[in-house]
Amino acid sequence: MSASKLFVTVFPDAEAQALQWWLVADGAVEARGCDVDPLLAAGLKLPSLENEPIAHIALMPASLGIVRWHEPLDDMTEQQALAAARLAAQENSLNVENLHIAAVADDAGQVATASVAKDVIASGLVRLQALGIDSDVIVPAGWLIAPEEDIVVEADFGFEKLLRAQQMIIPDEPSLRAHLVGDGNVTILPEASVDQALVNAADSGTLNLRSGAFAKRAERSMTAPQRRLLGWLAVAALVISLLIPVVQLVKYHWAIADAETAALAVAEPVIGPAESVDEADRLLNERLIRENRGNIAFSVPASALFSAVQQTQGVSIERISYRKDGTVLAGLTAVRNEDMNPALIALQNAGFEITATPRTDATGSSKADITVRAP
Repeated sequence: MSASKLFVTVFPDAEAQALQWWLVADGAVEARGCDVDPLLAAGLKLPSLENEPIAHIALMPASLGIVRWHEPLDDMTEQQALAAARLAAQENSLNVENLHIAAVADDAGQVATASVAKDVIASGLVRLQALGIDSDVIVPAGWLIAPEEDIVVEADFGFEKLLRAQQMIIPDEPSLRAHLVGDGNVTILPEASVDQALVNAADSGTLNLRSGAFAKRAERSMTAPQRRLLGWLAVAALVISLLIPVVQLVKYHWAIADAETAALAVAEPVIGPAESVDEADRLLNERLIRENRGNIAFSVPASALFSAVQQTQGVSIERISYRKDGTVLAGLTAVRNEDMNPALIALQNAGFEITATPRTDATGSSKADITVRAP
């Protein structure tokens, strides 16, 4: 764990429990206490410490969990030995369905398991999280004490006294001591040695009950260089997204320029040299007017006008004339002005540009002076 500080607490097993806690910094126990809100008591809820990396280890009392050692079978890989040890721990339990087991191979090549009831782990984690603590490691308290050959050690963590030997971690209760230790000598571990075990707790967390279904979710965090890189990537993405339409506009501009050049090259034999497409269009219209061709030819708007009038009952053409710009001038007559509307609408729907000026003659007949021009 790469944290500047280490916060160690006992693993809770009751509501509103005062928890023993130790704050480790710079290789020493900096503060300790026993409080209902350990973080607050340790001063770790100050705003100035919110972003300071602090690792948390919870110590599982020996009274709540059982640590066993298992002889590995020959020709087994470490993973196979760990799996076999878990099965052996299950066989020694009366409540397999409610059992959580962690396993590890110790320095002597023996496999150790820690067994705790699942409901104890689940409820304890909820209580810690309610206090703002999300444990990185849950380790049996006795696992912090380094065993010595042929010596039983008594360690007092404040919340519990326990006995530690090479292959034994048990609560220091009279019945257990009498049965497992008997008249053997028990060495009392000095408080300074217990403190040193707490200081080294970060290196003793291999038998971690915060595993399997209760493993801590990995927090994804970015370093400063990664954040800068992400920022530059975002800027690059923005620049690229802005450049894409610019590049497309440039391509469209080039394509239009190429098309205009090709159009001018095709038109040159017909209308002569022209500087732009607009000029070529003007020259072509002038030629069509001179030759009475194209949409400006009299027959185009005139035939559309006659067709529209023939399909409209009660409307007739009383005069018609033509201008060189392709405009047909006509006079329509009908009983009412509304009778001429269908003919005018038909011309508009066909795409012709029309104007109409209604009037009434001396006899009361409705008249309209109209112009019709092809698009």
